[in-house]
Amino acid sequence: MKHFIAAVFASAISAVLVADDAVVSANATLKDGSTVKGEFLTQKITGSTIFLRKLALDPSIVKSISFPGTNNAAKIELENGDKFTMKVHNKTFPFASILGELNVQRKNIRSITLSTKRISAGGCDDGLIFYCTFDDEASVAAPAVGPSVKMELGKIIADKGKTGGALFVNPGIAGAQIAFPSGSFGTEGCIEFWANMASGKTEFTTGGDPRFFLLSTKDGTEIAHFEYASNNGCGNSGLGGHICGLRTQTNSGCSYLMPYSAVFKGEDYNGWHHYAFAWSTTELAIYVDGKLFCRTEGTLNAKQIAGDVIMDIPLNRLSGKSFNNKSAFYMDELKIWSKAKTEFDLN
Repeated sequence: MKHFIAAVFASAISAVLVADDAVVSANATLKDGSTVKGEFLTQKITGSTIFLRKLALDPSIVKSISFPGTNNAAKIELENGDKFTMKVHNKTFPFASILGELNVQRKNIRSITLSTKRISAGGCDDGLIFYCTFDDEASVAAPAVGPSVKMELGKIIADKGKTGGALFVNPGIAGAQIAFPSGSFGTEGCIEFWANMASGKTEFTTGGDPRFFLLSTKDGTEIAHFEYASNNGCGNSGLGGHICGLRTQTNSGCSYLMPYSAVFKGEDYNGWHHYAFAWSTTELAIYVDGKLFCRTEGTLNAKQIAGDVIMDIPLNRLSGKSFNNKSAFYMDELKIWSKAKTEFDLN
């Protein structure tokens, strides 16, 4: 009978192992009251139970682990609701945290809560090279896709996002920074995100009101930026920006003040709006709430974007502060693609 129960249990565990790529985030509470958040790097949680002497759990099916005593006995809860006691053999659990990789000893852990985000096996093949939800510190330390986000003076504000948390950036300060290795960006791509103005202003002024992001090389040479500007320094105004020789802006002529409502054609500009900045070898286009807002034709200087690229939100590393960012804003659900998208999920 014991062997039969063990076989059924092993079969059930195998049935829920995840075939898709998964990113497992963890929130660990230590016995001294400290917490550690980040990506859970342990590949298998190994141990034994009363009915299986050798058991290896995929972390993506585990909801929580708690160590109520001083030994290695743990209470396990799975995503499907199953609960059991297990003697855990892992002596340390590695985390990719905002402080770097940490190896936390099992004996110092009171409990670990796990959360899994599943990325379809074709996600990267479809061109998604970066995706951060900005839900919490764990999502920043280990985004669903792509490199970690280095926080500057921006803050993750819980329950303020389009969904979950969001990145909050004050005027005049650095929000966050992402370093992309050479080859990440190419002759076409798209940067899309949700943003919510937090300044309460109804009009924007010259240059960066707000500036959402800046792309530059390692030596600080600017590659691209995306902003609101009543005067962008080139006699243009509205919502726009540039990348590698392609520049687009809504209106010719400039003024000191311009209403946000002019960009939204008289519709409500408060609350969350979806922005997309898409380029190809011959065109730069901007989409607002899924609709084409403006586009320009030209020739992309592909050499400028072929190497390492730093994305700053919206820090300018040459001046050491957020250049021309004059408005507070929230950013959420940042995605970067290696293709020039024209259709977007607005849910």
